[in-house]
Order: sequence, then C-alpha cells, then structure tokens
Amino acid sequence: MLIRPVALTIFVFGLLVWLYVIAIQITHPDWLAEEFSHLNFPPLNWRLDEVGIIAFAVAAVGFFIWQLEQNSTHK
Repeated sequence: MLIRPVALTIFVFGLLVWLYVIAIQITHPDWLAEEFSHLNFPPLNWRLDEVGIIAFAVAAVGFFIWQLEQNSTHK
C-alpha cells in the first residue's frame, strides 16, 4: 500500500525539519524571527519558528497515520 511509505516519509522529513529548527534555536536564537528562505512567496517566506511548529505537527500526523497503517496490516 502507498499510504505507509508516504506517512513514514512525512514523519521522517517533518521530524528532520523540526530538529533543524531546534538546532537553530540553540545555536542562533535571534534567527527564529527570520524567514525560512530568501524567496518571497508562501510557504517559503514563513518565519523559522512557524516552520518548526508546522513541521512538528506534520511529523506527529505522519507518525500517527504510519502507526495506524502498520497495525492494520498486521491483523
């Protein structure tokens, strides 16, 4: 099924982006109010702290869907 690998990919990359934002928060906390990219169109012009919040939520949803699909295939 295609849902499991997509959910796992969403979980992993969401978690990686969240960890990137956490590393920036620890090393350069003044960068959190900066834009995520130099490109001036959404979602690339969102603030770095907003991207971290969204990435954490996306990772949680991806993990939840991945667990649901994994449990449904083992029964």
